[in-house]
Amino acid sequence: MKTFIILLIFNAVCIFSQSNCDLMGNPSMPPTPYNHGYMRFDGKGDFLRTSDLNSLEFPEATTDSFSICSKFRVTKMVSPQYIFGKYNVTGWIVGYNIIQSGYISILVGNTWKNVYNLGQDSSWHEYRIKYNKLAQRLSSYVDDSLVFTYENFTYINLANPGAFSVGNAGMLNSCGPGTFNMYAGWFGGEMDYLKITLNSSNAVSYNLNECAGQVAKDSAAYFYSDRTYPGASTCGASHFMLGYMPSEDTCDPEWVTGETPGETRFSHLGTGLQYWYSGPSGNYYAEHFSMSMMVWNGELVNGGYFNLAGGIPAHNIAKWNGSTWSAIGGGVNHEVTGLAEYNNELYATGYFDSAGGSIEAKYIAKWNGSSWSPVDGGLNLYGNVLKVFGGDLIVGGWFSSVGQIYAPYIARWDGTEWHSMNIGMSGPVCALEEFGGELYAAGEFQYAGTELCNSIAKWDGSRWNPVGSGISGANCMIGDLTVYNGELYAGGSFITMNGIVCFNIAKYNGLDWSAVGTGARGSSCYSSQGYISDMKVCKGELYAVGMFTTMNGIPANKFAKLNGSNWCGIEYGFDQRPRSLENYDGGIIINGDFYSASGVGYNNIVKYTPKDNLTGTGNNNNDIPGSYGLSQNYPNPFNPETKIRYQIPPGSGADNITLIVYDASGREAAVLLNQHQPAGEHEVTFNGSNLSSGIYFYSLLSTGGFKQTRKMVLIK
Repeated sequence: MKTFIILLIFNAVCIFSQSNCDLMGNPSMPPTPYNHGYMRFDGKGDFLRTSDLNSLEFPEATTDSFSICSKFRVTKMVSPQYIFGKYNVTGWIVGYNIIQSGYISILVGNTWKNVYNLGQDSSWHEYRIKYNKLAQRLSSYVDDSLVFTYENFTYINLANPGAFSVGNAGMLNSCGPGTFNMYAGWFGGEMDYLKITLNSSNAVSYNLNECAGQVAKDSAAYFYSDRTYPGASTCGASHFMLGYMPSEDTCDPEWVTGETPGETRFSHLGTGLQYWYSGPSGNYYAEHFSMSMMVWNGELVNGGYFNLAGGIPAHNIAKWNGSTWSAIGGGVNHEVTGLAEYNNELYATGYFDSAGGSIEAKYIAKWNGSSWSPVDGGLNLYGNVLKVFGGDLIVGGWFSSVGQIYAPYIARWDGTEWHSMNIGMSGPVCALEEFGGELYAAGEFQYAGTELCNSIAKWDGSRWNPVGSGISGANCMIGDLTVYNGELYAGGSFITMNGIVCFNIAKYNGLDWSAVGTGARGSSCYSSQGYISDMKVCKGELYAVGMFTTMNGIPANKFAKLNGSNWCGIEYGFDQRPRSLENYDGGIIINGDFYSASGVGYNNIVKYTPKDNLTGTGNNNNDIPGSYGLSQNYPNPFNPETKIRYQIPPGSGADNITLIVYDASGREAAVLLNQHQPAGEHEVTFNGSNLSSGIYFYSLLSTGGFKQTRKMVLIK
């Protein structure tokens, strides 16, 4: 049995009232990120839908009564719009009346009946609409007060091929079977719940505050998980989800209002990652999510909580070669939160205590390409993050000892034995990054060694040092560190950095901290109004994911990019919680706990391909990276050609750049580049037709001191 230890860490400057919203707060399952949420519709194309229509037909012959109850507010004032309902020629909808502007009304049998004169009132109200067939009476109640009564009211059978929809009544044809074009009347507002009864029996009970304001469930039939396929069923519970129309990815996207949606730049990685449960209580897809990624030996490795990868059995860790998923041995028995390559082996850390099916591996293990093995006694509690620095593997997490060594929350592994790093931290370490030749660590701690650091510190080789006065406010947690354009970016859940109001994201130039615009905001779960879980540089732009709806005031649904000067929202983002980012195969991979990106269904992992602005080696390039970098070649393995991308930062004009290929014995096999190059991203093609099959290494070196080496495989 897995034993959980609760660590209590008190910080005088932090606010912990939002802790149950924290993505890191539950070690086994990411919790719903809202205490009380609601579904938001911005009037520009978002909607909810379900394929379960049978109980919503209200057939004339058998309907004695029905009741519709919902709590919502309209924010797009004095504008015709459809809020929810089932509609075709004789169906029913509730809307902001298109005939008498300002009235909430219901349309039944092609006849509008007023429910409430809302006018320009944008506050929350509960609406209840009741029909009694025997009395032939239709009544409306607002906040429990009777408002309208219609006597001698009859209607015809409502069965029709239209769609039940919340947000607007019906969608464009491309949005699902039986939907139709009614894009002119999008709902602008917010909804808390929707409940419908037919003959006193529950037909719909959607509590939108139970599911992060993004995925709704039939709570009356709810059994195990509200996170199933859109339109699928779990133990009889019908589900529906928020969807968007894809659009051009620019800093100011236009919403699609025509018959043909814009082309999304998101794409599938097979059928993604799932957890299939089969037991006494039934068979269904249960809770599943992803937490970590890296590229190893030319393949994308993903860790999380799942037992299927592309339909293939895989225990919490799997790899993707660009076309298919495969297991990594017997995997591990619980979640993987951190990955790194060290001494040509794949290291994993997380919540697991066994690997390969039966090998004891306490929260850290390594894979040599054929088998799993423990790492010298492991950790005494969970690991969060791994990073290679100074020839050692650094691990941060929730532990207090490694092997037999006392090392609170951070330690280093030299390939043979464990070492402490001064006296460690006073709380968990969640992020590690190299910047300016020093190791930076961040997380949820006050002290690093004996220094008051408030969640971020740097290591000089023998002791920890503060980086300004650190963060304060909200969850007081830094979840990610990333270098971009020569500066260190920190993201997490906080309000100030070094006394500067910044809202969840800040940057450091080596001397001073500064805000990144108005920050990542818009999530009511956090007192900091948001949370950033990961950042990554791709094609000269900084990408960020987390819980936010705006970035520097620009609409961005949990996924945004910084193009050097401006933040942009990326299409219509994610339905739930994206977690991590990784560069692979010419794009950026996003994993997490989600089912859709831009309204298209994906299972916890998806690829986003930015527009390719690369102009090739030696040409001008406007995408300027923040530091040197060498990407994994692709394809890999290859025969006989493969492409190698690398990045050159500004200010490196005096450096000579070389790109050299070596064989497995270290002999030089080819020189691909030996010249000065402009800043930017570049790509070269390597042809190995004159070489034999085997493992090769390629190294990028600059006269300024940068060196990075990666491995590739030639198979003929």
